[in-house]
This record gives sequence, C-alpha cells and structure tokens, in this order.
Amino acid sequence: MLPAPSRWLWLDSVFAAIILALFAGCATPIEVKTASKAQLDLLTALDGAVSTLQQSFDQFHKAKEARIREEGRMLVARQAIAALYPANRPMKQMTADSLFESYNTNVQPWIDNALALPDVEAQIVSLSKKIPATSDPALKGRYTLALQDLQELRARLTRNKPPAVTEIEEVILGDLRNERQTAQDVRHLLDILRSQIAAMKSIASKVDAWLLLDVSVSQEQADSLKDAVVGARKAFAGDAQ
Repeated sequence: MLPAPSRWLWLDSVFAAIILALFAGCATPIEVKTASKAQLDLLTALDGAVSTLQQSFDQFHKAKEARIREEGRMLVARQAIAALYPANRPMKQMTADSLFESYNTNVQPWIDNALALPDVEAQIVSLSKKIPATSDPALKGRYTLALQDLQELRARLTRNKPPAVTEIEEVILGDLRNERQTAQDVRHLLDILRSQIAAMKSIASKVDAWLLLDVSVSQEQADSLKDAVVGARKAFAGDAQ
C-alpha cells in the first residue's frame, strides 16, 4: 500500500498540473503528452503486477494449507500408532492378520478422518438450520437423512478417540486457522492497493484524454477533477486507518 504522503503528493501534483493546463491554452507540448502517456502506462503495468502478485500469494497460501494438512495427517497417524502401541508396554505376540485388523480398527479411522470434525460440525449446523426452513417434503427428508449420517459420523469421530490424537489435531487446526487469517490479511492489503491504483489510473486517464485532444480544460472539468482528487484523498485516508 502506498504511504499516505506519497499518495496525496501524487494527487496534488495531478490537480496542480490540470490547473496549469487550464491557463495554458490549446496547444499541449509533446513532452507533456509523452509524460502523461508514460504515467498511465506505468499505472497500468503496476496494476497488472499487483494482480499477478495477488494470484501468486493465493497459490502460495493454498499450497501451504495443503502441506499443513498432509503433514498433519502423518502426525495424527504417528500419535494414533503410539497410543495403540505405547513404547513402554511390552508387545504381545501377534499374527500379521491380527496386527492388520487392529491397525484398520484403531489407527486408520483417525487418519482417514483427520481434521474432519470442524467441517462435520459446520455441516450439522447448516443442515439443522435448513430443515425447519424447508417446505418441500422430499428435500426435507434428504436433509434429515444427511443430518443423521453426519451426527453418526461425529459420534464415531469423538468416541474412544485417543487424547494424543485430539491434542495434535487441535494444534494442526490452529495452524490452519492462522494460515487462513494470514492469507486473508494479505489479500485485503493488496485489494486496498489495487483500489488506490485504480483511483490514480482513473484520474490519469482523464488527464491523458484531455491532453490528446489539444483543448483547454474547462472550469467545469477542472472542478470535476478537483472533486475526484478530493474524494480519492478521503478514500486513501480511510484506507490508511
């Protein structure tokens, strides 16, 4: 985001240039036209660069969230195995079949449903609100069955869950929340920057169009531009807060 003094200096300089143009007559020096066009091109390029940066950040945060989830599943698996086979407990003699069955029953479910409980809870809340508001009996029936399935899944996800698995999931879910908040904050800042660039580009486009026509700026046009500059300054001041 551009610092407030820099933004206001740019806006004031634009308005001052227009006031000078108002008294300059019809002919606009080629140097002024070239500088105006270059400024507009730079603002266009800057907007494109910020848009590309925003997309890159979005992809980065999505990839980081996916990595947190994948690493979280491995940590959940480790904790589930440690809870089933504590290091300080002597191992009983087991067959391969019994070991495989024990793993599928006591470890694999926590891996398959790792970090799923918050999403299940959110769906239960959503369906609980939809069912009373639904008048179609068939749709209401489907919602009710889906709600029952989710409630059953929630019961399985909380029944006999090893405390170590619950603890590591809370840590991972906290990391996911922090990552999402960071992504949201970055996008918000870049949205503000793009809105500032759009305001500057709008004013620069008006100036460039008038200069290309080789006409004097009317008092009405100057007043209109002044209002736009004042409005942009107020918007920028709001963004700074």
